Amino acid sequence: MTFVDDQLRFEDHPGSGSAGSGSAGSDDPDSAGTEFEGMLQPGELRPTFELLTNTLMAMPTPDAMVEISWLKRNLAATEARVLAAAKEQGMSDREAEDLADQSGKKSKANRKKAAKRGEAVKNNPRLANDVEDGSVSEEQFDDLADADAKTDGAASKNPKLMDDVRGSNADQSKDLIKAFVNNHNAADDETEHQRQRRLRKMSRFSTKRGTEAIMAEGDGATIDSIWDFIRSKAQDLYTADGGRDRPKDQHDRTNAQRMFDAFANQFTPASGDGTDSGSRQRPTIVLGATINDDGVITDLRNADGSPVPPSVFDRYFCNAELIGILFDGKGQPLWQGHSHRHATRRQLIALIARDRGCVLCRAPHDQCVAHHLIPWAAPLKGKTDIDNMALVCQDCHHRIHDTKQTLFQNEQGVWKLRKATADEIPPDRPSRGADRTRPQRE
Repeated sequence: MTFVDDQLRFEDHPGSGSAGSGSAGSDDPDSAGTEFEGMLQPGELRPTFELLTNTLMAMPTPDAMVEISWLKRNLAATEARVLAAAKEQGMSDREAEDLADQSGKKSKANRKKAAKRGEAVKNNPRLANDVEDGSVSEEQFDDLADADAKTDGAASKNPKLMDDVRGSNADQSKDLIKAFVNNHNAADDETEHQRQRRLRKMSRFSTKRGTEAIMAEGDGATIDSIWDFIRSKAQDLYTADGGRDRPKDQHDRTNAQRMFDAFANQFTPASGDGTDSGSRQRPTIVLGATINDDGVITDLRNADGSPVPPSVFDRYFCNAELIGILFDGKGQPLWQGHSHRHATRRQLIALIARDRGCVLCRAPHDQCVAHHLIPWAAPLKGKTDIDNMALVCQDCHHRIHDTKQTLFQNEQGVWKLRKATADEIPPDRPSRGADRTRPQRE
């Protein structure tokens, strides 16, 4: 990339090129004045980027997209190198995540992704060169960085795996990387069934379709048993719906919907299909509502803020323990002052109704804890009161304390982090099993 007549000109890219080799410019003295010499100061980068942007916009679209792809790869590799250098100097994972989020706009997932990339390049510097020259795509870069985190850096250092990744597309390499991680982490005497059992888990997440989902993964035998059971229950629903005696286009629900209903009926009361799985423990449901001047309850919402239709509320009313929270002044059960360190169950319920989930990353409320804005053990002696607490997930909770930050709401009501002052930091306490100390979490 050179300057000619006050415009940028792109030369052929030499693969892992100048950004990967650490060269700041050409060694040819005759080229002085046409290429970058030495280093730009931070304030000089933006005008250079503006010139770069204008040059790209003036190019034919196919040529511009080629150059943009090359720039993105090089920037991704450079960011990883910068974070790798910081981690070489002793920066923690959480500090690297914060360093990668200079705008304060990145999601928790993208902060972690950047930190993992830095760790992977620290373990294997050549990986950044592979990203620059296009041998490894950014998607493959993330898969390898994630695999490195699960294998103590072994994935990106394995010559065969790296050759296989370079020779495959992102979809193909996912299976290769997954197989490597599974084989690497499996104990010598562990069967495939035992490995699957060890990795069993359930998780909840929101889908791209705007629905909520639960995913269960584990050993094949258990999953087969669960699937066969649900399928048999769905068949019962199919028969109850009319089965083959009723034309397919006249059925009220699809097979996929019957499978969902068959699954849900094992845990929740049946909703109009005539099928019930027997007695169940009554769940506890936290709802938020507004009471207008006439005393009428309106705007019913679940703890996550989603609206509750009247039909769902009627089912809740008959089959669940409902807990209502009214926000009208400082009710005494919610304000404990400094006499108690931990939030009560009533306070947690009130926080769920108010915050709905982690105020920083929006993790579900069932993954959250009550965090003191001013720590209870800090010199300022924060109180265990609702207005001094907020819901944060375990990951964000660790991040706040490990990086010595303070959570606060700005004038627009948006939760933010800032550096904690000395009187907002609790004293360190010894870490378990180590001669180190760490801040107390509140």
